[in-house]
This record gives sequence, structure tokens and C-alpha cells, in this order.
Amino acid sequence: MRFFAMSAVLALAMVPAHAQDGFDWRKHDGETVNLMLNNLAWTQQMRDRLDEFTTKTGIKLRVETYSEEQYRARLTTLLQGGSSDLDVFMTLPSREAPLFQANGWYADLTSLLKGDATDPAFEYEDFSQALRDSGVVGETVTSLPINVEGPLFYWRKDVFEKCGLEKPANLEELSATAAKLKECDSAITPWAARGLRGTVGYPLGGFVYNSGGDFKDADGKATLCLPGTIKGIDLYGSLLREYGPPGATNHTFTQVIDLLAQGRVAMSNESSNEFSTLMRYPGRSEDIAVGVLPPGADGTSKPIVINWSLAISGKSQKQEAAWYFLQWATGKEVQNTLAQNGIAPSRVSVFNGDDFKAWASESRPRGEWLEALLEISQTGTSLYQTPTLTRTPEAREILSSVVQQVILGQNDAEAAACAVTEQVQALQD
Repeated sequence: MRFFAMSAVLALAMVPAHAQDGFDWRKHDGETVNLMLNNLAWTQQMRDRLDEFTTKTGIKLRVETYSEEQYRARLTTLLQGGSSDLDVFMTLPSREAPLFQANGWYADLTSLLKGDATDPAFEYEDFSQALRDSGVVGETVTSLPINVEGPLFYWRKDVFEKCGLEKPANLEELSATAAKLKECDSAITPWAARGLRGTVGYPLGGFVYNSGGDFKDADGKATLCLPGTIKGIDLYGSLLREYGPPGATNHTFTQVIDLLAQGRVAMSNESSNEFSTLMRYPGRSEDIAVGVLPPGADGTSKPIVINWSLAISGKSQKQEAAWYFLQWATGKEVQNTLAQNGIAPSRVSVFNGDDFKAWASESRPRGEWLEALLEISQTGTSLYQTPTLTRTPEAREILSSVVQQVILGQNDAEAAACAVTEQVQALQD
């Protein structure tokens, strides 16, 4: 028996790795797949691992990476032009899934999932139901989730301790805390957040909901002209105007995280996805604390939670080879590796796995980050602009313009928010 057992092991060792599980990972050996990626923390972690995919499959990868604004512009140009050179791209389903599907920009992944081009070990159902649903339009699977994320409240424990301050118990205490920080230490900026057009809704959403607001009225009509919504917009805008860094209306997550990482800001509400980037800077693992945005005065807490995904272009001529990349990039092994580098996994088995929990337990900020992610995953929403199916980017632009007016002192929150009612309702479909 021992001989046969040893023989079986030796025989298995002689079988190419790609065929051991009955799935031929090298079916598309020699082909080239073109990727277009947004330069997020996930992308930065993946860049050093792309050679592993080529080693496994023989498929070469040609990669283009852009900052978010450049990425959206370049991606839209290629998709509108019907380019067959684009195979795989990153997509934000909460922003664009219905629009991209209506335009034919997504390949249908449904048949690929059900066919023999899918590794039997892939386990699509291992993605949480909510994240799977984010990539489904009608009956069509359009993308696979690569992470789970949302804005989190970052603050400098050392600065707060030096100034004798506690973390704000609710949103209403943010302004007073910022004022005390400014008085205590003029060398540090009390607050930083996104102010660039099109990017504001993501960190603003929690301010609106926690202030008792919404992006639609009781009848479901799109509006910003609600007391709680106005209150949230006013607080967000006034914090940046009175306590934020210069040029805040030109800032997106890259500038905000840079300021936090360099130790120049005391508080922010920024993406959980950038936690790993932040922790790479000297000193931040000791002095940064992480949590969920403070609730409203009545205890209301409704954070934002979303996910980025990978999709295949509807015009790609290499959809099956591209599908091999999606399977590998969202597979358990890769997600487990990324999770231990600060990328919150979209797979339930990895999120709840011992490896991820052990990694998170190794430091205070990691544990706080994981606890905050669990909370936003359970209580959050992905709606952070007035509701619309196919015109979400336009709705977010209008929202950003309202907030920018408040930041720049060009208008008060109520006047700015109520002035766009007809515009946002015209987008509702």
C-alpha cells in the first residue's frame, strides 16, 4: 500500500500543475490580453504579481494604468470607439453598471461562468451575495468583485492626545474638534477630504445620511433639498472651507491620502481601500486610528460601502483568455495574498479566514480597520448621489458642484442644494 501511495504521489507530481485539477490553465498559452487599470491600492498590489499569471497560463499581459480621472477619460474613449484592443478593465458597478450594460460595453460573463472555460474550483458563490448582485444587470453577470470598501474615519491619536481631545462622539462635534486642533497645533491641518468634481459623493454620503438626510424624498423623487441633506452638505463643505488644506476643490483620494501619510492632517473620511498605502509610511502604524464616521446626534449611522470589479469589454476578441485572468485575479489564492497586504477581500471564505484574521490581529490599526469594515459591510449603502440608473456620473457631477459652491463660499448649502432640484429629477429614469 505504501508503494502505491508513493507511486500515486510521484505520478501526480509528473502531471503539469495546470492539469492536476482537470482544468487546463494553459489553453491560451501565447496569447496577449490587454488590461486597463485604475491606479488604486489593489492595482499597486497586483502589479508585482502579474508575472505569476503568465507563468501559470502562458498568457502575456499588456497593462495600462492611469490615475482615476485619466482612467475614466481613457476608458470612455476606448469604449465609445468600440476598440477591440481593450480586453479587461476595472469598473465601479455602483457608478456605471446599468449605463455600461445598456451601451454594450460589458461582455456577458454568464455563459463563461457556466461553461468549461471556468475552473471547477472557482466557486462564484464564495463572493458575498451583495457583491455578486452589484455586478448583475437584469439577468446578466457583467463583472467580478475584487474588493469591498467604503470611507472610514482616520484620525491622529498622538495629536488628539497632545491637544487633550477625544474622537468626536458625533458629527456635530467635528467642527468644534477641528477648531480646537487648529488652536492647539497650527502646524497640522485639522481636516482633509475630497473636493474634486465627481469624487465628492463617496465621502459625503455618510455626512448626509448621518445628518438625517437622503438623496430622494418620501415619494422616491430625486432631490438634495431636504433638511438633513442640506445639513450634511453644509458640514462637509464648511469643514473644508474653514479647516481644510489649500486647493481642496482639486483634491481626490490621492491628495488626501498623501496628506494623511505625510502626517500633515489630523482627521479625514477617506477610503478603506487606501489603508495599506497609508500604513507603508513611517510612523503611521503608531499614530493613526481608524473607525467608522461618527454618527449623527441621534445615533444614526449609515455608511457608504461599495466594491470595484473586473469586467471584460464587449468588443474584446479574446474574451475567454480574458476570463482566465478574471478567474485568477479574483481567485481565493490571490485574494488571500492581497488580504494580508491590506486589500479587503470580496470572497467570504477569505474575509472570514484564519489568515486574514491573524494578519489583522498583528497591529492595532489593522484590527480597527477590519472592525470598521465589518460594520460598514453590515450597515452600509452604495447610493451616494440622487438616484438614476444610467446617468449616475452626471448626478455625481451636480452633487459635486453644489458642495464646491459651499467649500468656496460662493453659496450657502440650502440655496445651492435646492437650486438643482429640476436638474437631478431630469436625470431620474
